[in-house]
Amino acid sequence: EILPNEVIRPAENAKDADSALIFLCYPLDVVDDDMAAKILERLQKCMGHVAMARYRKDSYWCKNYKELIGDDPTKHFTDEELKTRDAMLVAGEEAQWCLFDPMVSAYYGKLYQKTKKAEFLKLQQLFLSRALAAITGDDCKFGPWMCCEAYYLHGDKWEPNDDTPLVWTQIDLKMALYEMEQSLLLVA
Repeated sequence: EILPNEVIRPAENAKDADSALIFLCYPLDVVDDDMAAKILERLQKCMGHVAMARYRKDSYWCKNYKELIGDDPTKHFTDEELKTRDAMLVAGEEAQWCLFDPMVSAYYGKLYQKTKKAEFLKLQQLFLSRALAAITGDDCKFGPWMCCEAYYLHGDKWEPNDDTPLVWTQIDLKMALYEMEQSLLLVA
């Protein structure tokens, strides 16, 4: 059984938590409530103060990524190059991806709508707030009010990566806002 892991073989690629698994809960809805609860519990390991790491030890967009990797952040890496890139990562300096908080919010919204349990509404609000807080401000070089793919450490400052704005994040946020609207209809 693989879930709630994403990868178990080969062992060196195994991950104890992967934020992308939230998509199995929402919007795909292909896991049962017990498995979804396990996935959500494991996602706590990926939570950062800006957004969520894809998984721990993910070196893509690690600290000072462009200076370390070069001007082509979408470059394809050989296995050896990937090992070199991975060696540059310092734990806790993984990129924080903006795709996941909206989906976690939306999923908690579905749970609230199904159960009417206030703790699910509070978690829905928390993750929606995190998603909204990740929208760029006036000081962003890409402009204000942008939905980022991810934030990465550039020096000692978290900055949006070059895939800003990202339509995928925008639609995730739209789904989270839709589910919040549905939940608020039940509160009123």
